[in-house]
Amino acid sequence: MQKYSGSTKGGTHYSYLSQSGLENNLLIFIHGVGMKLDVWDQQTMYFSKSYKAISYDLLGHGHSSMIEKNIDLDDYVEQLYELILHLNINNFSLVGHSMGSLIGVAFALKYPKMVNSIVALNMVFNRKQEDQNIVLNRAEQVLRSNKIVNIETTLNRWFRGKTGNTEIKKIEKIRKWLTKLSPLAYGRAYKIFALSDKMFINSLSKLDMPVMYLTGDDDPNSTTQMSIDMASITPKGISASIKDEAHMMAYISADKINPLINNFLIKFTN
Repeated sequence: MQKYSGSTKGGTHYSYLSQSGLENNLLIFIHGVGMKLDVWDQQTMYFSKSYKAISYDLLGHGHSSMIEKNIDLDDYVEQLYELILHLNINNFSLVGHSMGSLIGVAFALKYPKMVNSIVALNMVFNRKQEDQNIVLNRAEQVLRSNKIVNIETTLNRWFRGKTGNTEIKKIEKIRKWLTKLSPLAYGRAYKIFALSDKMFINSLSKLDMPVMYLTGDDDPNSTTQMSIDMASITPKGISASIKDEAHMMAYISADKINPLINNFLIKFTN
């Protein structure tokens, strides 16, 4: 097995693990707001036995460059498209987390022939207006102050109930990432995250590939009911909720999540 990394002409940093014979079995991981490709290390290692497992940094995150102009969700879709052209690939499955799930679904709606299946982890959908306003206000506060505020509150929400020694070490890593991230990149992405969940209300029915919506029953924002609702209007959609897990479940409890993703991919796309 070999690890490769590089950057596209557009400044997107990426990495992948691969071994001989898996060049046509492709899996792309899309992280959420404030994270970077390293958050998928447990997934890329696990899935590299069966897939060419690719992860990348979103605009302004990790080692990827930031667009100077104001951006929208389609800019993140086109970032992924540029990466795909750079890697010269055309059929793959997508695994997204939170904002990454929104990007994955938006990409599949725009380029449906490229996507074999989607795993949407902790995806938000059709929030109540007051809940959306809370998230939007957080984003605006970051952009106004040029500072990523309320990090501890965010971590408590993301890692609800996780207090073990190993878990605390993992959470500390995320805390360091957030403190080093550009507030502009974070604020812009978070604002798009706040505003984008309603855009799929009338479009999930257009997805013609298998989609699994997976969340945790302790996630207060990406709720179990949201996953059920999304699956009900996606022609080949299914949903599941993981007991005692919150927003960062794929990172903090990979041993639970990876087999579920794997089983879905085997059953519905192979």
